[in-house]
Amino acid sequence: MFHNYFFLKRLARDLHNLLAGHELLECFSQSKDELILGLAAESGEVYIRANLNPQICLLQISSDFKRAKKNSIDLFARLRGKKVSSVRVYPFERSFAIDFENGYYLIFKMHASRSNVLLAQNHETLKLFRNNLPGDKELIPAELKKDLTLNFERFADLDGDPKAYIPALGKEVNQFLADLGYERKDIPEKWELMTQTLNQLESNPIWIYQKNGIPVLSLLEQNLPILLETSDAIAACTRYYEEYTRSYYLQSEKHAALRPLEDTIKKTRSYLTKTREKLEAIRERRGYEEIANILMANLHQIPKGSTSVTLHDFYADTEITIKLNPEWTPQKNAENLYRKSKNQQLEINKLEENLHIRQTHLNTLEVKAAELEEAENIKAIRSLQPTQKKKEKQEEVLPYHQYIFEGYQIMVGKHAKANDELTLKVANKDDLWLHAKDVAGSHVVIRHQAGKNIPKTVLEHAAQLAAWFSKRKTDSLCPVIYTPKKYVRKRKGTPAGAVMVEKEQIVMVEPKNF
Repeated sequence: MFHNYFFLKRLARDLHNLLAGHELLECFSQSKDELILGLAAESGEVYIRANLNPQICLLQISSDFKRAKKNSIDLFARLRGKKVSSVRVYPFERSFAIDFENGYYLIFKMHASRSNVLLAQNHETLKLFRNNLPGDKELIPAELKKDLTLNFERFADLDGDPKAYIPALGKEVNQFLADLGYERKDIPEKWELMTQTLNQLESNPIWIYQKNGIPVLSLLEQNLPILLETSDAIAACTRYYEEYTRSYYLQSEKHAALRPLEDTIKKTRSYLTKTREKLEAIRERRGYEEIANILMANLHQIPKGSTSVTLHDFYADTEITIKLNPEWTPQKNAENLYRKSKNQQLEINKLEENLHIRQTHLNTLEVKAAELEEAENIKAIRSLQPTQKKKEKQEEVLPYHQYIFEGYQIMVGKHAKANDELTLKVANKDDLWLHAKDVAGSHVVIRHQAGKNIPKTVLEHAAQLAAWFSKRKTDSLCPVIYTPKKYVRKRKGTPAGAVMVEKEQIVMVEPKNF
């Protein structure tokens, strides 16, 4: 209703009574969508604050305004020192004008997202406040005036179409008519309802209601909580500005706080769903331990070098075919299945732990989201936000995985670039360097301890890691080269992880990760 002709008609009348004879002292902007007029007379100062944000086109009239010391710019300089002669509304239009001396006037074009303020003189538009609406420069002020004949004959000729009869009625009035069954009535009934509605728009008080947390300015009586009832259009205009900006910025801040929270909630729910599905699939899978037990109970029946064997499954009382590694003994195949069973249980335990942690986190997020939804002011929203502390220096991310074996530190490079950093920056010249022979893989370093020789068990353990973190991971045995780090060099221009090795020795090990 704020952009409705009938409200602007009242506002123009009240502004005329307030501003006539006032001199324009300043006209400036502190943001791209806000224009402030400062006027003065013997009766005092008046400031008009026009917020022409496409989403919240509003006006505020007050007796005081503190101009920012920075980031403000003077506008419409030719109006400075000019007195207001009148304020008028354009008939049946959503615009009004403040007239100044020498034929100057400011047009307040209240067209929602295309609202603007235009400086004009006589019949020519001179300047625009919002230059991103260049079409307004071609606007002929006199054409804003609409001469409409409001009688039954014209109404009947238009078949009672309210939008054609008075284009500036606005969405609210059209909805008001629709709710009263306007379209189902005949022309005389429509005329009677239209006449009654126009009389209300001319004579009703001005109400500010609250609807779903947003203020609504209206000239029509509605069954909504009332924030203000007045006949003063300026008071209504200013109160509406305060209520709307408060609710608008409250909703904006609430949305800004909720958006990342809702994204995290969505991702967490997705993670929980996928992890539960994965956990269920693992649990439904035949246990490696049971298969290993079947093998162990039938070792004597399994021919050496078999790729598979069919045995009696005493758990399900049926036959089961088990795949085997022909290079391993039946007992070694069973041992491998027991190891897989252990790893499977570790995976289940880890998934269950992660589910518990994420579910607890999700519960916390959902409670916080509910509290933000219910917050009634910006202070409450900000109190629910994490305090912005200075970020502490993040813990350095190591380029290697670290293992401790028999008191020795073993470092395994995480990737190609990390290999270079481990070998060239972290490792000392007397450390022992290892790598799976002739294949891509991680660099491995055993930290040297002064006065001690690295035990064979530690060397073999590190070599097993080097084999595991390489392309030979699935081999039964893997050759691993080792040499003091001082014999490892990198040529300029070679790819990440590529090095030259001298005086290398070889140890054969089974790939293992501990």
